[in-house]
Order: sequence, then C-alpha cells, then structure tokens
Amino acid sequence: MNNWTVAQVAFRCERLSVRMEELAQNFGRIAALSANGMDAETVLAIVQESKAYIELTAIDLDVDRAFELAQIQRQLSRWHLHWLDIWASDTSRSEVSTLAQLWANRIRELAGIFV
Repeated sequence: MNNWTVAQVAFRCERLSVRMEELAQNFGRIAALSANGMDAETVLAIVQESKAYIELTAIDLDVDRAFELAQIQRQLSRWHLHWLDIWASDTSRSEVSTLAQLWANRIRELAGIFV
C-alpha cells in the first residue's frame, strides 16, 4: 500500500498534461529560487515534492518518457542527499538553477504531447 498524502492523491487524479505542467512549474520555482540563493528549505521541499510527483506521473507514460523522468528523479535524490553542500556553493546553486530550468522546458515539451 502506498503512503500518499492527500495532496499527492489529488495530484494523481489530475489529467496527465496538468501533472506535467505542475512538475514544470516546480522546476521553474527551483530554478528561480536557486538563482537568487533564497530559502534553501523551501527549495528542498519543492525538490522532495517533485520526486513524489515524478513517481505519480511516470506510471502513466511510455517507457522512454518514464525513463527520462526517472533520470531527473535520480538527480533530485542526489541533490537531496547533498543539499547543505549544494546550497553553500554559488556555483552549485547556479548549476541547480540551470538544470531545473532545462527540465521545466523539457517537461513542458512533453506535456504538449498530451494536451
């Protein structure tokens, strides 16, 4: 049995294109907040939420797209494990920002397929 929160169940009930857009928005928030170096705890919470949202989205995708999201989820897990070190470094935060924005754009590309 899954231990999903009420918010995660509600997310899972949304159309696939809506879930993909929510993921893209999360990555956009990660990018913006990381670029500004603001509120490490909020960004980490968005990272954690995005990992769960990827799991709740990938199950409805074809293998190739699910694999692509799984690769993103792996990177989010790495960030989670090393968050204090990442946030302490301007260079690392910049890399997080850049990668998160790339993911936001890619997720929106994928979401367009499902509209």
